[in-house]
Amino acid sequence: MRIVPLMRIVPLMLVAACSAQAPFGTWKPNASGSTFSGGTQPKSFIVRIEPHPKGEVFTLDRTEADGRTTSSSTILYFDGAARDFQDFDCTGTQSSRRLDSQTVEILRQCSAGEAIRLVRRTSTNQNELVLEITETHTDGRRSERRLVLSKQ
Repeated sequence: MRIVPLMRIVPLMLVAACSAQAPFGTWKPNASGSTFSGGTQPKSFIVRIEPHPKGEVFTLDRTEADGRTTSSSTILYFDGAARDFQDFDCTGTQSSRRLDSQTVEILRQCSAGEAIRLVRRTSTNQNELVLEITETHTDGRRSERRLVLSKQ
């Protein structure tokens, strides 16, 4: 019989415990708790969160009111370091960090001067996630969205 050192078992138990509370899965907005201001509401909005060896993969799939579909996927490292970022609306840098055990902040600084801040909060209800998106445009306009998401 082989004895496994306790120092090897404890990290595995911590990973398993953290994964059980992680918001992995596919999430769709619950219209009753979501608000959109300063822009048009998309026809469809899906958030996918998947585990990654260095953090998480965070994917946003959108279908606009005019039928245009976009998908943006990025790795969240949670170390606060700015990394190159590019999607359809923003080329610049992105950083991510955990604000507390239930809150993640993603900051995107676009080279055109726009900024996007996403704050993701897990709820005590495991089937609910809140995503707050604040966009600051080059002309000074600001749009805010608060999405209450339900796990699919």
